[in-house]
Amino acid sequence: MILLGLITAALAGRHEFHEIHMGVEVRIVLHAEDASRAAAAARAAFDRIRAWDDTLSDWRSDTPAQRLPSHAGTSQRVEGRLRDALDASWRLAQVTRGGFDAGLGSITRLWREARRTGVMPSDAALAQAAACAGRHAWRWDDEGSLFTAQRDGVRMDFGAIGQGLAADDALATLRDRGFPQALVDVSGDIALGAPPPGEVGWRIEVAPGLDGQVAETVVLHDVAISTSGDREQARAVAGRTVGHIVDPSCGRPLPVVRQATVIARDATTADAVATALCTLSTAEALDVAEAAAIAARIDRRAEDGGVHATGAWNSIRRASCGPAAGSSEPAVARPSPASPASGPPGSPARPST
Repeated sequence: MILLGLITAALAGRHEFHEIHMGVEVRIVLHAEDASRAAAAARAAFDRIRAWDDTLSDWRSDTPAQRLPSHAGTSQRVEGRLRDALDASWRLAQVTRGGFDAGLGSITRLWREARRTGVMPSDAALAQAAACAGRHAWRWDDEGSLFTAQRDGVRMDFGAIGQGLAADDALATLRDRGFPQALVDVSGDIALGAPPPGEVGWRIEVAPGLDGQVAETVVLHDVAISTSGDREQARAVAGRTVGHIVDPSCGRPLPVVRQATVIARDATTADAVATALCTLSTAEALDVAEAAAIAARIDRRAEDGGVHATGAWNSIRRASCGPAAGSSEPAVARPSPASPASGPPGSPARPST
C-alpha cells in the first residue's frame, strides 16, 4: 500500500501514520524518540492489517475465507489467521446470543448489491439466501480447527469482526517492537495501548447516535473501543432507507437507526459486540453486555428510551470526568460516512486522536 501521510505532531516524540487498507483509512499513532524506528514499526503494523484483508476479504474470490467449503457436510481444516477469525466468530456468536453472526454472507451480499444498484432484492432471492445463512449453517470445531458447512451455499462475512482482529494484531506488533504507547484506528475500530506520555489515557469523545443526544468523553488505555450504527451508512433503495447492519433474526437491514459503543479488552470483541448490540432489543443488549462484563452505551430513539448504558460504562465515564492532562485533542468516535459502492464498507466508528 502507498503511505498516504506521516505527521509528526508538535508534541515531542508523537508520530502519526495513515494508509488505506481493508477499503478504509487506517491510522497509527505512537510515541517514540527515534522517528526511523517508529516508521519501521508502523510499516510492520500496516503489513499485518493488509495480511488480514488478504485472508478475510469477501470482495475478492481468491482469499482463504472465500475458499471455505460451501456444500453441506463438507469440512476443511483451517490454519493461521482464518482459524483465529473463525474461532473468535464462533465464540462471539455465543456471547452475543446470535446478535453477531459471521455466517450471513449470502444475505449481506444481496443487500450490499441492493445498496449499490438501488434495486430491492426479491422475496425469492431473500428466501434462498436465508436458507443457507446463519449460525446453524456452519460449525466450528476449535479443538480440531475444523470448519464444516452445514447447508449448501453457506458463505462467511467477517465484516463485523475483521477490522477488530486487524487492529489487535497491529497493536501487538507495535508492542513487540518496543512501542507500548500506541493507538491503532482501523476506521473506528480502535485498539489502545499504554497512555501517551504525561496523560492518564487516550481521550475518546463518543459522538451521539441520534439528534438530541449528548456526546461523552472517556479516558482509556490498554483496551479497545468501537462504535457501530447506521446513521451515516443508510442509503435509499427503491424508496426505502436501507442500512448496512443486517438483523440475523430476519435477514433484513435494521428498520430504524441505532448505535452502540463498546469498550472491551480487545478490538475483536468490541467490533463484533458493538454490531450485535444494534441488532438486539434494548433489554437483550444490556443483558448481553452485562453478562460479558463489557462496558456499553446504547443509543436508541426517544420513543425507545433514548440512551442506555451499562454499569461498567457509567463507571468509566465518571472516572473520565476529571481535568485532562497534556495538550492533545480528544478522539471522536462516530459512525463513519458510507463507503463508495466500489469498495468494501468501513466500520461505523470513526475516532481519531
